[in-house]
Amino acid sequence: YARQVARHFGVSHHQERLSADTMREILPEVIGLLDEPFADASVIPTYLLSRFTRRYVTVALGGDGGDELLAGYDPFEAHKWAGVYERLPALLRRGLIEPLVARLPVSHRNMSFDFKARQFIKGMGYPRALRNQVWLGAFSFEEQKNLLAPEVLQAAGEAWSPYGDITKLMDGRKFPDNLAELIYLYSNFYLAEDILAKVDRASMAVSLEVRAPFLDVELAEFINRLPSSYKMHGFKRKHLLKEAMKHRLPKRIMQRSKKGFGIPLAAWLRAELKPMMQEHLNESRLKKDGLFNHQFVQRLIHEHLNGTRDHRKQLWTLLVFQMWRERKF
Repeated sequence: YARQVARHFGVSHHQERLSADTMREILPEVIGLLDEPFADASVIPTYLLSRFTRRYVTVALGGDGGDELLAGYDPFEAHKWAGVYERLPALLRRGLIEPLVARLPVSHRNMSFDFKARQFIKGMGYPRALRNQVWLGAFSFEEQKNLLAPEVLQAAGEAWSPYGDITKLMDGRKFPDNLAELIYLYSNFYLAEDILAKVDRASMAVSLEVRAPFLDVELAEFINRLPSSYKMHGFKRKHLLKEAMKHRLPKRIMQRSKKGFGIPLAAWLRAELKPMMQEHLNESRLKKDGLFNHQFVQRLIHEHLNGTRDHRKQLWTLLVFQMWRERKF
């Protein structure tokens, strides 16, 4: 797709392929560049892309902000389906759909149907703002209770909640509609604390400056004032941007599905990254650290390796945390 766009506009095009071996080799290096445990795996290709880009230029443009301001991500559409799902009879939801989703064959393809279906069900039952975080995050509140050692939970206190920042930000705020609320959430959390942090760290590590035209102050303020129907028209995401660009980009590019900057984590954790995962998440090491319920972690590893469940997000989060913690302390 990138080659097609380059040919369409007559610009030079360079490309490089990321392999699991390359990722495994540079992972400690990338974690060493971060000031905190950072579990968004796309920081790896972002770092490699930045390093590759720096061979040719010192300043680059990025598209960050487009998906957050114009409702481009899959969860924006999923929230609409969630409204439909909640109107179904409880007997149908809990007695038929949820058991069927639980029995779906596990695929380790990136963003496979079964993975998205299970994440969708996992987030239902939460308020909209918290549901979105459950979809994006690795461990739900209930799963964190199983993950953390009893001593850690006791130290945190009964009032502790991983969603405290979200509820505090949203308390008392009014929005014209649900989409406006979600865009506000994404702008304050996912964009600010993940996407921009990731690109800044990855690019500046190789002395590349990345600028985000979608986040020009006047443009962002203008987009935020527009009605939500301009951003998501029915189930058509980024509606305004697509309308603006439909005569400027090839039809095949305009009609392609959303493709995030992900990597095949689920498959790599069963193969190329398996030794690294088993080294840093082995039972004796977790027992010694005393932070996590080692039996729960070993069950996650076992289920993922034998193909009965897809725990890519949970295992990657734990792996990155352990690598970061062992390096820092």
